[in-house]
Amino acid sequence: MNIAVGMATGTIAAFCGLGDPVLWGTVAFLLNYVPILGPTIGVLVFLLAGLISIEPLWAAFLPAGLYLAVHVIEGETVTPMLLARRFTINPLLVIISLVFWYWMWGVPGGNPPPPPMLAMTKIICDRILSLASFGHFIEGIGPRPGGLAA
Repeated sequence: MNIAVGMATGTIAAFCGLGDPVLWGTVAFLLNYVPILGPTIGVLVFLLAGLISIEPLWAAFLPAGLYLAVHVIEGETVTPMLLARRFTINPLLVIISLVFWYWMWGVPGGNPPPPPMLAMTKIICDRILSLASFGHFIEGIGPRPGGLAA
């Protein structure tokens, strides 16, 4: 997924007239490894690069806007669709963990977000034989193949 983000960003850089699109694609590729902070830094860097190198003011905002669009599409649609095919977590546990961590710590309790923490816990439990039943509990019961619930 990071390679696709880098290639899309390089294409955007070439389209917008920024110099060295391979560099911009590499920067986007590397920044995509850093959750939340990476895309934020990327938008700021693209905004700065656009303001420095592109003359009409409206066009200077275009690289940052398109970079943000790539990350929204990747983070909100493509990656969740790819992960949803292979990985499920009990929705009730997600809600309970969100409520618990926000109650416990307030806004900082949601960072890192509880669903990825649940996913990491499930992966660890699936790898340790004595915790396999807890990993199965975290997975929950989802729809069975063919559309019939068990």
